[in-house]
Amino acid sequence: MNKRVVNQSSRTAAYTCFSRGCATREANVRFRGPDYMAERLFPPLARFSLNFTPLRKLLMRRMFPPGIYEYVFARTMVMDSIFLDALESGYPQIVLLGAGFDTRVWRFANRNQGTTVFELDAPTTQQDKIKEFRKKDIPIPRELVFVPIDFDRQDIHNVLSRAGYKQDLTTLFIWEGVSMYLTAQAVDNTLEFIRSHAAPGSRLAFDYIHASVLRCENRYYGEKGIFDTIHKTGEGWTFGVEDGEIEPFLAARGFNCAKHFTSSDLERAYLTNPDGTLHARINGTHCIVLASINGVKI
Repeated sequence: MNKRVVNQSSRTAAYTCFSRGCATREANVRFRGPDYMAERLFPPLARFSLNFTPLRKLLMRRMFPPGIYEYVFARTMVMDSIFLDALESGYPQIVLLGAGFDTRVWRFANRNQGTTVFELDAPTTQQDKIKEFRKKDIPIPRELVFVPIDFDRQDIHNVLSRAGYKQDLTTLFIWEGVSMYLTAQAVDNTLEFIRSHAAPGSRLAFDYIHASVLRCENRYYGEKGIFDTIHKTGEGWTFGVEDGEIEPFLAARGFNCAKHFTSSDLERAYLTNPDGTLHARINGTHCIVLASINGVKI
């Protein structure tokens, strides 16, 4: 498949960053996003739109299919919690597989007591991110190591090892918004790398889409809108897991499923009002999972 991200920065990574920035302007603090750094990566018009509510809402309606903005907000909350838990537990390493315009290293710098964070991504996207931070005189944290990679073509172990990754150290892997864009073989290769080259106690957090979405069965809220939007970016989805099959899928590849979040779970946890009513719906195409290597309790 012709991967647009080989030649230029990922549009979906940029959309996700814009979504996180918009969430910081929510009036209701209960549903306000935590990524205050996202807007530092915006172009001028996008930054202006954050504080001009009519323009921001217009852009959001045009850019985000039903429930995806809400999903990104909930996913950010989940992954932030997992990232912080690893820092506070003293994990020596965190690996972001397909980091995009992630800002956690900056946002949680004061909580980092020596954890090395490796950010892996396509060179085009990664260079655009570095350029934006340098342009705005935002220092790169000393704990951060940028690692350019083509996930479909390069061996993760070789690339990471050259960057200083130590397989005998406990590690958190975050694979956020990536698996659905890979081939099945690339997904298996990634899971095999983690299973074979991660120390006891290591964890993996990632999200995935239902395989039925690839077949255009239109089972879930917001499915058709997000499927069409993603394919228009030139970065179409290529991988999913059958509904209800995540535990056997992981077990067959040497992992235990410790936590699993469907769209309904995320709605209950992050988008429910104090009176029990739903603030907003989440696009039903995605799920989030936290896993460990078989035999390792987390």
